[in-house]
Amino acid sequence: MTPVLATQDQPLTRAELYKLIKTVELLLQNKTPRKAELNDVMVPRDAVKTGVSSEAQLFFNDKSLIRVDQKSIFRFEPGVRRFQLPNRIALNEMIFKLENGTALILSPPGSVGTEVETPESKVSILAINPINSPNNTPSLSPTSLFSPAIKPSAVMVIHDAQNNHTQVFALTDGDITISDQQDKKTVALKGGQTVAVRNGLVGKVQEFDLQGFYKSTNLSSGLAPGQENLVAQEAPKVQETINAVRTQTLAALRNQTKRIQGFTSSFLSDALGGTEGDLNPRFRGSVRISNPQVTRGTFYRTEGNNAIFIPENNSNDVKQITVDFDKGTVNIDGNRGVSNKAGLSGNNASGSVINSNGQITQIDVFGVNGEEPQNGIPYSGSLTTGVARDR
Repeated sequence: MTPVLATQDQPLTRAELYKLIKTVELLLQNKTPRKAELNDVMVPRDAVKTGVSSEAQLFFNDKSLIRVDQKSIFRFEPGVRRFQLPNRIALNEMIFKLENGTALILSPPGSVGTEVETPESKVSILAINPINSPNNTPSLSPTSLFSPAIKPSAVMVIHDAQNNHTQVFALTDGDITISDQQDKKTVALKGGQTVAVRNGLVGKVQEFDLQGFYKSTNLSSGLAPGQENLVAQEAPKVQETINAVRTQTLAALRNQTKRIQGFTSSFLSDALGGTEGDLNPRFRGSVRISNPQVTRGTFYRTEGNNAIFIPENNSNDVKQITVDFDKGTVNIDGNRGVSNKAGLSGNNASGSVINSNGQITQIDVFGVNGEEPQNGIPYSGSLTTGVARDR
């Protein structure tokens, strides 16, 4: 038997320009580009192009909302494709193409499949709920008919065409996968996880800080806790989409908090001198600490070897950090101490500075998965002070 073709209840056929900020061009197929106007309509193979400090929001006929950030080119195309799955099920999907820049895709429940393509990668959001068989037992045979996705989803994609670099951020849990254009490697993301595709190569999955992301990313307005007032400012039809997606962004935030608590408790066990935790294996940047005082916060690598740490309990007390993971050196607020070291291993990264009196300051960055923290991405971390045990 041939696979059954699943179709959307309402396939994407058009989008209106719901919101425009500053300079936005409308690139209609086979027509001269022109200035976009509010409520302009896009159909498949049309595109929008945003200028500096500009933004376009597209509202589709299936209630999907796409926010296109500054200096971006974004288009959508219809298509029927076969995902690279063992059972080769064909899905009717909408293909979004991001040629350069940043886009946030908010998908409501009910869509069968969405794919976001950049020149470097493919981001797939699939419906993973097969229609039940007559005896109400889910079936995953090659002929399964896939029902519309029950859960909404949110994904942000950044593509830097100049450097052949794509970065994908999952804001919700679900069946979100990223692969290179040749499907040589595919990874799955949970909400609060990110992956880079550089020069066509898919990297390792890292954990980014959702709380820090929402504080620093205007494009995600309305998705974080306490932002109900921002949602209320939108048109009723857009409120419906955002509120549906919010149920899952908030759930993903709660789930990540539990994961980060695992990183933190494992680190504390290590710092206090107990057994090394599975989430935080001991490495050369980590030091045993007596009487540790731990402050949670967000770590950003700003550029090159420069970084900052923003404490959760005092966002004004920003710590300036310079760290060189290749050389294994670090200074915190300009202090190198009598000794300092930095390292990567397992899930975490760490840098510590020890003063002549044995006092230590240590920065830990969680969930980097053995790779250096990337520029501009918020990571959950901690700042620990205490006394180095071997002094």
